[in-house]
Amino acid sequence: MLGNYGGSLIEYSDLFLVICPRCDHCARVFTPINAKGKEEFCYLGHESKRFLCSHCGLTKDIHPKRNWENLWKYNHDLFDEKQGVDWYFGLPIFLQKECCGHNLWFFNLEHLRHVEDYVRKRIRPFGSYYLSVEARLPKWVKLAKNRNEILGTIEKLKQKI
Repeated sequence: MLGNYGGSLIEYSDLFLVICPRCDHCARVFTPINAKGKEEFCYLGHESKRFLCSHCGLTKDIHPKRNWENLWKYNHDLFDEKQGVDWYFGLPIFLQKECCGHNLWFFNLEHLRHVEDYVRKRIRPFGSYYLSVEARLPKWVKLAKNRNEILGTIEKLKQKI
């Protein structure tokens, strides 16, 4: 999706890179059926999620709960995405670092590259969809005076992987 503006944060929610609570290495929270292997879109709250640490082998699954008001709907109890944690298990995002006095975080490398592409551009698209990744970025990320520090921090995060 590099360079394709207007997409929402939910498009990156089928893979979270998180810190393993057991060994502090990079682990994954993903949709077992899709897991970035297919191009089909998964709807938030309607699929099971799996936590998997390839380093220590810790695995956890979470399944959506039936909505008793509408038996055809299923929901997860989601964490707030603004806290730098994955939405399902509440584990800290692996790709996050202090930058410009704020916490800069990305769900996965695809999300990181999308924002990096946006920050790198000196002339940016105008009038993005109000729920798009770009429209929802904090003002400090969009400011030209922070561009070099943000791009430097992004490079450091890419080296973590």
